[in-house]
Amino acid sequence: MTTELEIKEAEKADVPLLLSLIKELAEAEKFPFEISVTKADLEQNLFGEHPAAEVLVFYLGKQPAGFAVFYQTFATTTGKKGLHLDDLYVRPQFQGNGIGKKVLGHLASLANERDCGRFEWWALEWNEKAIGFYENIGARNMQELRIFRLQQEDIRNVSDRLDK
Repeated sequence: MTTELEIKEAEKADVPLLLSLIKELAEAEKFPFEISVTKADLEQNLFGEHPAAEVLVFYLGKQPAGFAVFYQTFATTTGKKGLHLDDLYVRPQFQGNGIGKKVLGHLASLANERDCGRFEWWALEWNEKAIGFYENIGARNMQELRIFRLQQEDIRNVSDRLDK
């Protein structure tokens, strides 16, 4: 890498950039569902009174190279906090420069500083490039786990049916 990588905490002024990068990520990873995030969503949920997650933006020189969104979790089996990486996106033109490794290293340092018992993330099953990258740095594929999800309408339906 010939230019210095800068990793910084995102600010509210970064919301337009984040929206653009999220849309790029969705397109690059062929997300199987509609992207409905808005500027107001990001402003409220990332930079409002009670942020749901933290965001890093990273630059190679003055060029925005990508972003990472992560949040704190808790594991009853360890009794410790954890760090969950929701998204790590490096724009295609910047891939292969070690940016992903540096960002994961930065996040691992944060998890270490915060005394986290786990640092976890997900990868789409078809994304062999990402899976290979993660395994190459020593991450373990948790094949014994399956992810289950309720989308917003499903949440309402389950709430109506089961919360009586």
